[in-house]
Amino acid sequence: MQQTNIRQIATELVQLLGPTDWAIGGSFLLQSYGIEPQARDLDLVCTLERFEAFKTLLSQYAHAVPVSLHPIYRSKGFARFSKNGLVIELMAGIQVLKDDGLQGFEFQPENTSWQQGLPLMQLSDWLELYQLFERPKRVAQLQQYLDDAHHTIKTDT
Repeated sequence: MQQTNIRQIATELVQLLGPTDWAIGGSFLLQSYGIEPQARDLDLVCTLERFEAFKTLLSQYAHAVPVSLHPIYRSKGFARFSKNGLVIELMAGIQVLKDDGLQGFEFQPENTSWQQGLPLMQLSDWLELYQLFERPKRVAQLQQYLDDAHHTIKTDT
């Protein structure tokens, strides 16, 4: 999947879903900051209130892909789509089953950062999600980037 295709689809999604109540995370977010060389898919996080409406819109835009129950992911809303070979995942009410019960992530649409016409999640939110999803390599990768960025900002002031 070429970069322009992913960006093109992301741009089309802004037209489809509108400018509020959702944002892009995952590998596309990391690529936007130069952390990851290539985005593999589009991870969309939205408010629980808008999940069903967005799911309906996406099902008219892309091919719905069946999702099987995951052993620990227990999000209140999750749907997977495919568009020109690109996987698009829509998530809302994100929850993960841990030893001490369900742990959740609350998406805050007001934290969305618009860059090049696309709504991106905060890197710190995605760090929290990678910790929740128990993805240690991603956590270390993102923590390193945030630490480096923090030091750069500190020394410049």
